[in-house]
Amino acid sequence: MPIAIFDMDGVLYRGAQVLPYAHETLAQLRGSGWQVYFATNNSTATRGEYVARLEQLGLGGDEEHVVTSAYATAHHLERRDPKPRDVFVVGADALRSEIQSVGIPVRQAAELPGSHPPPAAAADGVDPPAMRAYLTSLDLPAPADTVVVGLDLHLTYAKLAEAQRAILAGALFVASNKDRAYPVEGRLLPGAGSIVAALEIATGKKALCIGKPEPFLFEEVLRRAGVRPPLIGPRRERVLVIGDSTDYDMVAAHRVGATGVLITTGLTEADAVSDAQGEAAPDHVIHSLEELFPLLA
Repeated sequence: MPIAIFDMDGVLYRGAQVLPYAHETLAQLRGSGWQVYFATNNSTATRGEYVARLEQLGLGGDEEHVVTSAYATAHHLERRDPKPRDVFVVGADALRSEIQSVGIPVRQAAELPGSHPPPAAAADGVDPPAMRAYLTSLDLPAPADTVVVGLDLHLTYAKLAEAQRAILAGALFVASNKDRAYPVEGRLLPGAGSIVAALEIATGKKALCIGKPEPFLFEEVLRRAGVRPPLIGPRRERVLVIGDSTDYDMVAAHRVGATGVLITTGLTEADAVSDAQGEAAPDHVIHSLEELFPLLA
C-alpha cells in the first residue's frame, strides 16, 4: 500500500487557514488506498492535540497516523540498550508525556534545582552575584542519565545549567529536533536548535537529533506503516514525502529512501530550489497541492 507523509503547517494549512486543495488531496489519497501520515518536528504538542487540530480544520487523521518529534524521540529511547532510567527534559510537557508513556521515568519540571530563586536573585539587574551564589549553593541530586532537549518557551538559565551538569557527567544528549526557527503569526521565534546549540557550546558535546533532517522521524512513520527502511528500487516510488523545506523535509525523505515532493507554499525561500544540492534537491516541485494529482496518476 503506498504511503504519503505530509508536513503540516505550510503544506496543508497556515495557522487557521486550510491551504487550497488540501481537503481534495487527502480525500483522493485515502480514496485511492494510500496510507496518509502527518509528521512534524514540533515537540510542544501531543499527537492528540494535533488530531484535534486536524479535525477542526476538516483534514481527518488519528493518533495512529500522526508522528511528532516528541513521539519519535520517546520510541528511540525505548529501543536503546540500555534504556534510559532517569531523563531530564528541557522542553514542553508534551515531550515529557511522550517519554513517560513508553515507561521511562522523567524528572518533573518542578523538581529542577534552581527553579525557585530568592527575589534578589530572580530580579534581573538588581543583584547579579546573587543568582550565581544561589546556583552554587544548591543541594544537587545525582545527575540524570539522559538529557532530552526540545523547544522550551519557558527556558531558564537554571535549566541550561542542570542539562549542562548532566551531559558533562556523561548523560546521553538527545535533541527532539534542531529547527532554527519557530514560525508564528507575523514573525519567527528561535527554534529548538538554538537551545540545543547553546548546550553543545556549553558542553563540547553534539546532540543526537531525532527530528528532520535526520531519518528517525520518517523511520518511525514507516515502522507504523509496516515498512522497513531504507527504501530501494520500486519501493521508493511508493512513499512520498510532501514538505516545504529543502534542508529538512527533502533531506530526511532521501535519508529513508523516499521520494521528496517540495511544495512552495510554506517556508520555502525563492532561491531554495535552485540552491538545493545532493540530498536537499527535491525529486518534484509543486506550487499547489493541485499539482500533486498528476504525480499520483
